[in-house]
Amino acid sequence: MVVRRSGVPALNLDDFYRDGEDPSLPRRFGIPDWDLPAAWDDGAALAALTALAHDGAAEIPTYSISQSRRTGTARLEIGDAPLFIAEGIFAAELIAPLAAAGLLAEAIVLDRSVPVVFVLRLLRDLRERRKSVPILVQRGIALARQQGRDMVRWKQAGLRPYSLRAAVGRLGELVQLAEAERRCRAVGAPSARLRIAAVCFLRDAPAGAAHRTELLCVRKHGTGSWMQVGGKLDPGESAREAALREVEEELGAVLRASDLEELGEFDAVAANEPATVVRSSVFTTRALLPATLQVRAELAEHQWIPVDENTAPSGLGRLAPLLVQHILPALRGREGPGHEDAPTAEVAEPTRRG
Repeated sequence: MVVRRSGVPALNLDDFYRDGEDPSLPRRFGIPDWDLPAAWDDGAALAALTALAHDGAAEIPTYSISQSRRTGTARLEIGDAPLFIAEGIFAAELIAPLAAAGLLAEAIVLDRSVPVVFVLRLLRDLRERRKSVPILVQRGIALARQQGRDMVRWKQAGLRPYSLRAAVGRLGELVQLAEAERRCRAVGAPSARLRIAAVCFLRDAPAGAAHRTELLCVRKHGTGSWMQVGGKLDPGESAREAALREVEEELGAVLRASDLEELGEFDAVAANEPATVVRSSVFTTRALLPATLQVRAELAEHQWIPVDENTAPSGLGRLAPLLVQHILPALRGREGPGHEDAPTAEVAEPTRRG
């Protein structure tokens, strides 16, 4: 309802539920408990939000509530909209990571009476044939009983309660603010600059793969962008020293200085820090890593991607600007022929475009 009245483009967070046959799902009433965050893929939702904020488009899963599974994917494009809404009961789970990435404009929860929420939820669920009528009624009663506790928890997480009319008005204000910020950046607002080091781990692709070389990418906790192992230089530290230290901290691997080959010095917009440019010293290595690699420190997960592709594999998320604009093109040139290494309380969370 907020989306329809405000005219602001939106991402439906319900599309990021996990499939019903997932054995790790919590259960209640003899079925998966879809009202707990554990039934929802927060990492995929965050990756999609990050891509929308930075790129204006993202691949989104299409989820059938009645079938309790994903049925495909669809491309969501928001064009040049300065603001969009992430709407769903689990919006509160994304407040902290979006705020840390500078992508959160406001966190809103509609403040409605228990009977109104119960009736609106039941009508929606019946219209969409989400589950059988007895289950929908039983679930609705349970949610109505816990609505007060949910509201307290949402407020503690940072959601601000608004009436429907006030929420629509607030969204209009946020759109105006976002447009003003965009104009300020366009006329040359100063950016912070960071000095970092990054390491590109390379390996030969598995036999039979269409590509030849793969690159290790990592994602930090609370972010949706994929990048290289690395980080900021400590005071008095050289780029090579920082690269070796970051590799040990994040992967648990100990390399020698001679294991690193310089790829280049590059400038790019930071993937996870607003109004920031990174100056990166990038190194490559073909040092062996354990087959069962476990990322550590601030890293959440890792993925090997083909060097000859400019986008993340489907459903993975987005690649950092430094990676797309500089690292991958440089690696393709270096790895080419001749190189020696070549082989419902309704919750709406508006999110700012980067």
